[in-house]
Amino acid sequence: MREKAGDEIARQRLAREAADTRQRLVAGGLFYVLGWLVVSAPGDAFAEHTVVWTAITLGFLALAGLRFWPRAPDEDEDIGRLKAWIDRQWILVLLTAALWGGVLSWVLFDPHLAGGRSAALLCTIAFATAFAHNYAMRRNRAVLGVALLYLPAPLLLPRTDESLAVGATVAIYSVYLGIVLLRSCREYQQQLDLYDALRMQRDQYEALSRIDPLTGVANRRSFGGALAHHVGEARRSGRPLALLVLDLDHFKRVNDEHGHDAGDACLVRFAERMREMLGVPGAHLSRLGGEEFGVLLPGHDAAAAGALAEQMRASLEQRPLQLREGPLALTVSIGVAVLHPEAGEGGDELYRAADRAMYRAKGEGRNRVRVDGA
Repeated sequence: MREKAGDEIARQRLAREAADTRQRLVAGGLFYVLGWLVVSAPGDAFAEHTVVWTAITLGFLALAGLRFWPRAPDEDEDIGRLKAWIDRQWILVLLTAALWGGVLSWVLFDPHLAGGRSAALLCTIAFATAFAHNYAMRRNRAVLGVALLYLPAPLLLPRTDESLAVGATVAIYSVYLGIVLLRSCREYQQQLDLYDALRMQRDQYEALSRIDPLTGVANRRSFGGALAHHVGEARRSGRPLALLVLDLDHFKRVNDEHGHDAGDACLVRFAERMREMLGVPGAHLSRLGGEEFGVLLPGHDAAAAGALAEQMRASLEQRPLQLREGPLALTVSIGVAVLHPEAGEGGDELYRAADRAMYRAKGEGRNRVRVDGA
């Protein structure tokens, strides 16, 4: 169970990372295309190196287009598909960074592109800064991407005729990039941790909102959701669905004679006893209110549900509940109903039928099981 919970947390973190990656990929590739056109425009790169210029342009366009295909996986995708999609996007991003690093190297060396050198340096600073801020999801990959984009500048500028001040500025900025990148990676992981904490808190609140705080079984709200779900399943599969409505007999006397604390303890012990009796796959025990409980039994027809209800009734009659004040003899009246979807019945009709059968058991003397329509 703990391993499954850990896998689900990992899957949801990957889903969040995939969503963030998709959001940051949308327009990024087009800026590299525009940057290349601006850098190559002042010189005669197209005339002197037509094939290379065309290949670079098509390369940037292809890498930009591939960011939109295939579509981002849904949040409920499995870990394998999420990992594969994220890895594929990183390949595209790193290839784009490597291509721009190659362009920068060419611009710094080729005199035909000297007119675009300043634009290339400005674009490189902008691209590397954006990369450090936007792709901090994976630290090692982000470091590689920034290095591919930016390292040609401080390494190759000393070999050009650019001034020492320009080279020193570019070198100093690389230190700033490293600091920004590490901080962005740390902040992104903190955001994921906060997201996990908020999600877990939300799930805990959701679970608590569906549990009866006294007995620990499902509450009326949870019963309504489970009833609708099982009714739908019964209609699709054609399997029967039974409902038991249980009401403790003369429960007001317990509160009057022993106090409300004893009454609460009685409800807790009764719920525990019923849970012990329900070794049935898919059975759903709920407290409907006061001393009334409901049990949904998927796959049970009237005979099977009635037999189980009789066992529950007999258990309470033969074995008193053990309270702090001592054993307490108590009985229960149980109504049983089975869904008839072919007659157009739904959850409301099923509940009314079981409740009607329970009141018939009450009216006939209590401490008995009655099946609706029998």
